[in-house]
Amino acid sequence: MELVNKMLKGDKRACARLISIVENNLQETEEIIKEIYKYTGKAHVIGITGPPGAGKSTLTDKLVKLLRKKDLIVGIIAVDPTSPYTGGAILGDRIRMNDLALDPGVFIRSMGTRGYLGGLSKATRNAVKILDAFGCDFIIIETVGVGQSEVDIVKAADTVVMVMVPGLGDDIQSIKAGIMEIGDIFAINKSDIFGAQRTATEINMMLDLGQNMVRRPPIVMVTANQNKNIDKLYEEIEKHF
Repeated sequence: MELVNKMLKGDKRACARLISIVENNLQETEEIIKEIYKYTGKAHVIGITGPPGAGKSTLTDKLVKLLRKKDLIVGIIAVDPTSPYTGGAILGDRIRMNDLALDPGVFIRSMGTRGYLGGLSKATRNAVKILDAFGCDFIIIETVGVGQSEVDIVKAADTVVMVMVPGLGDDIQSIKAGIMEIGDIFAINKSDIFGAQRTATEINMMLDLGQNMVRRPPIVMVTANQNKNIDKLYEEIEKHF
């Protein structure tokens, strides 16, 4: 397929067109995935997930800027909720990543969920394969704001960063099954505000209840809008993979 050949040579437009094809589930989707499969498996996929308002987009922006300083090629898939009334999506995550839009080493793709539950879009995993074949060193998937059962990110990412913020609920909330069990790393964002340390304590209490844990997920205190401790978060991501 001509588009695949162009994409493998580094053509960003061809990459975008291929993602559009798989996102719209057109007839060529299966052929595309078969053709690019042998070029996949090189990228490290990071899932950034957490509740609405946790600062996932800002954290993604700062993390990508750190990766670019290391001269790494980064793909971003930002998933936004689709309105059940209009069928439209604001796709506003890229507003917080405006500085990255002109960076030739960054590919940003916004996707609406289109009614698909689980925190991702139905086409997310196929889009990851395309960005992997495109030559990305890291692919970051930013999920929609999730609740306690949207855990699809664990199937798509190598490392899941759970972004939490102070004041989301009492300590009973933190030990509930589901979303809190899938984090490989816990990033407590807005750690400069009151209650951040308590949130860390509650997560540690939850982790103490875990049975047969091969690896205890680390907790990193970050303040994304001040670029604070993003390097420490990356260190933990490096350790994980």
